[in-house]
Amino acid sequence: MAARDVLKLSETFSSLQGEGRSTGVPAFFVRLALCNLRCDFCDTRYTWDFTRFDYAREVRTVPVETVANAIAAAPERRVIVTGGEPLLQRAALEAMLERVPEDVVVEVETNGTLEPGETLARRVAQWNVSPKLACAGDPEHKRIRRAALLALRDTGRADLKLVVRNRDDVAEALALATALEWPRDRVWLMPEAASRAEHELRAPDVAAACTQHGVRFSPRLHVLLWGGERGR
Repeated sequence: MAARDVLKLSETFSSLQGEGRSTGVPAFFVRLALCNLRCDFCDTRYTWDFTRFDYAREVRTVPVETVANAIAAAPERRVIVTGGEPLLQRAALEAMLERVPEDVVVEVETNGTLEPGETLARRVAQWNVSPKLACAGDPEHKRIRRAALLALRDTGRADLKLVVRNRDDVAEALALATALEWPRDRVWLMPEAASRAEHELRAPDVAAACTQHGVRFSPRLHVLLWGGERGR
């Protein structure tokens, strides 16, 4: 099969959206494998870190039609495509979504380093764009791609969701949002937290920063409810 006909898939599952604009909404998750960044705090390393995880066990090559059929059969009418970095498989993602019923709301989680292209820009109802700050560990030229970020912004359906740990991160996040001229009602700050304890520690300061600067606060609901358990 051609690359456009198959997806490198990590997992699928039903849960609640844990972050951003649709927090708490039931959704069917399609987690794609592979990523072009190497974030120090990544909580889905099994999608890309094959020095620690077995590629043969973690990645399945699945026809796009099979994935589309699973989405169509799910009781949820919202699909969240996440990763990894989904736009690394843009052609196959386009082919898959062509087969997804129009009544299914499509969200895509992306690190903002790759442009969506016209087909996805039209089909995706909500882009959750999370460019990585210096605390993630990658050099700036890899993690901040202005042209891609502006293309996503200009869909008019993209939220900027920035993971922060402290005041320095907050300042960096707000400076990036300003430099990109991102609408403030679509800018979210979210505490970096892999456990409930970390969330409880960092969330109050992040919430206070959101109040001070007029941006939105996102919890990590899946961490609060299930402690970041895989497949939840």
